Amino acid sequence: MSDIDQINLRRIDATVLLVFLGAMRHRKATTVATEMGLTQPAVSHALKRLRNLYDDPLFLRRAHGLEPTAFAFELEPKVRRILRLMSETLDGPEPFQPGSASFDLRIGAFDYESSGLIPILIADLQQNAPNVNVHTFPVDNQNALEALVQGQIDLSIGYFDFPTERETSFVYQKLYDETYVIAGRKDHPIFSGPLTLERIAAEQHLLISPRGPRRNLVDHALALQGLQREVRTVVPSLLSALPIIETSDQLVVLPKRVAERNAGRFQIAFSTIPIDGGSFELHAVRHVRNAQNPFHLWLEETLTRLLSDKHTSQK
Repeated sequence: MSDIDQINLRRIDATVLLVFLGAMRHRKATTVATEMGLTQPAVSHALKRLRNLYDDPLFLRRAHGLEPTAFAFELEPKVRRILRLMSETLDGPEPFQPGSASFDLRIGAFDYESSGLIPILIADLQQNAPNVNVHTFPVDNQNALEALVQGQIDLSIGYFDFPTERETSFVYQKLYDETYVIAGRKDHPIFSGPLTLERIAAEQHLLISPRGPRRNLVDHALALQGLQREVRTVVPSLLSALPIIETSDQLVVLPKRVAERNAGRFQIAFSTIPIDGGSFELHAVRHVRNAQNPFHLWLEETLTRLLSDKHTSQK
């Protein structure tokens, strides 16, 4: 900003510029004062400030009123542009135009969200925002929050347990409630009768864990009953689990929507787990800096609409 006269800029405000345009339009200080709700001395003081600033009389006093100088006529269109730009800043950000937008949308999501929501979103973007590219990043929830803080991703989709001190840093939109089910090949004997924790503990299991073996809600429920299951296989993703359970005796715990979406494709069956707390909420999370970003607001509305449409179509 070395080429900007900051000292003199501080001597200009919107009021004196509006007084100038009013004087150009009406050529009478009393009329300008009435129109702007100012006193006549206040109008005269504003014009004096402008004369001192520009080192030009700007208006000559005549019997019929004020006569603009040549410099005032030269200045008028520039002042109009300045005030027009100032006014535009009060209008807020421009509405998002999906048809003409062109940029990369960076989403943090694991394979559950990537295989479920992302295909639906991409299909919609292809129709309504064809120049928006989608890049997904496999980051877990806490790392996703940090990536949002650092501006490395625009949106994260998943299950979040927000620490209280960080809630105000993010805008989170609940997408839907999800429940867990236990799944296996279609003719697995466990589906031939009532599902109990004892029957679950007696079977072989596959565990989905991106970070290696770890206990989940089923293990905790079994432990409360003095039971323990046998985990024979550990895989990092949902999609790698499905071909295994389709052709083996192993069972796996899955989100219900994944089981429903893949039951026909992989010839699997599933049943609700007989424990309390077998559910979670899926959220779309943005950083608070983007709370009023027109694109992010449009994206939030789009996700809501897509999930609503999908829910309706499945009824």
